Amino acid sequence: MAATAFSLCFFLLLAGCSVQRRHTSNPILDPEHGRIQFQNYCAACHQYDGQGMGDAPPLDGSPWVTGPEDRLIGIVLHGVRGPMEVSGKTYDLEMPGFGQVLSDAGAASLLSFVRMRFGAPVAPIAPAAVSRVRALHKTRTDYWSVEELLKIP
Repeated sequence: MAATAFSLCFFLLLAGCSVQRRHTSNPILDPEHGRIQFQNYCAACHQYDGQGMGDAPPLDGSPWVTGPEDRLIGIVLHGVRGPMEVSGKTYDLEMPGFGQVLSDAGAASLLSFVRMRFGAPVAPIAPAAVSRVRALHKTRTDYWSVEELLKIP
């Protein structure tokens, strides 16, 4: 009887761990995944607190973070170059695109974290949105200019 109870408890414990693992395997539902992506790809220039460093603009409260989703996705996928004004200061540092190294889910997780942490409380960016923007600009091989980005609704 004790062995059966132990087996049942062990099975339920494993089942519970399995459910938890499945739930957090979706990067969009796991803010920790987005935070790690931010640390890996963004924090060196934009800093952990989003205040920017040197020629890298701050993310905290930036209209580039809070603005249209497709613009932000485009920046992360393809990068941006040229003068960009944020909070009354002009920044002119190239930001590389990460479209070659981030999956749609990875980019969505990163961007959702950035918007949640440094922008406004908005719905997470879905991997489908990243996929749509990636497909729309699949022949793009160069960074975006600020002028081009401002034309994206």
